[in-house]
Parts: sequence; structure tokens; C-alpha cells
Amino acid sequence: MTDTEGRVPAISWAQLQAVLLALADTPMKRMMVQHLVEGTRKQATFLSPESTFREILHIGAALLDSGFQPLESDMSTSVASCSSSRSRQ
Repeated sequence: MTDTEGRVPAISWAQLQAVLLALADTPMKRMMVQHLVEGTRKQATFLSPESTFREILHIGAALLDSGFQPLESDMSTSVASCSSSRSRQ
């Protein structure tokens, strides 16, 4: 039985990613999900649970926003920044 008055049920990062992928209605949004979840997962160490949850809600809101239509060029910039930040570590 689910506790409706207690905590939010636990969910893994992989399960969260699967839920967000289901919300993404374009190939570019689906591509972004992995990067957004990974970034949030890395930042969660430094955030309060409330702030982490807020970030997750923002990702969901962006994915559901029909006006948010990322371009492939947005992704190449994101991937380039991820690559360059990894090489600095």
C-alpha cells in the first residue's frame, strides 16, 4: 500500500530518465533528456532534496512546453561543452 501522507516514492535516475523520455515529443528533446538528467544527477550532490526536485520539475516543464523546440545546433554546443569540461578534469 502506498503512503499518501509520507515521502515521495523513491525512483532511480534511470527510471526518471525513462519517464522524461516518455514526455519528450521530438527527437531533439529526447536527445536532451540524457544530458539534462546527467547534469542534474551530478549537481544533486550539492543541492538540497527540494532543489534537486525543483530541477527535475523544470526539466519536465521544458519537455512539455510546445514552444520549446531545441535545434540540433543547440545540442552540438552542449555536447562540445560537455566534452571540453571532461577533458579539463
